[in-house]
Amino acid sequence: MNLPSEEAQTPETANSPRMKRQRRALDVLVIEDEAIIAKDLELIVSDLGHRVIGPARTQQEAIELALKTRPAVVVADVKLADGSSGILAVNEMLKSVDAAVIFVTAVPQWLQTGELEPVLVIPKPYTVEEIKSAVSKATSKRSQSLETFMATKDAVSRLTRKQ
Repeated sequence: MNLPSEEAQTPETANSPRMKRQRRALDVLVIEDEAIIAKDLELIVSDLGHRVIGPARTQQEAIELALKTRPAVVVADVKLADGSSGILAVNEMLKSVDAAVIFVTAVPQWLQTGELEPVLVIPKPYTVEEIKSAVSKATSKRSQSLETFMATKDAVSRLTRKQ
């Protein structure tokens, strides 16, 4: 049975158990030290129907929240409030948590390793559509595969060595 597209849904199909399973809310950890940006990211992620964890303002807060809540997606800045690193925070949490990673940063050049990365990088200033697209991609079934998680861990590990 083919379900109608989201734009063409009737009230009956939009509320069906099958459609609800497809829209399962995931936990998304936001690591951002600037309050206004953190709030903006929270609103964008919430608008997509996901639960927002955080924001974490420091590397230590991020690691503690990730280990406690085990998010499916991490949206992280590179430079954090106390001078700590979002890259190091993500690297540490990926040792215990399988999460898709999106870096949102004013310094995207810091994330270039010269290799194809499975990590999404969005430069600041960003658009709402860029964030929505990245979160949607990160929450898709395809990006949740073990192969993608392992590639993400490798990519973040390479970034950590660069710092």
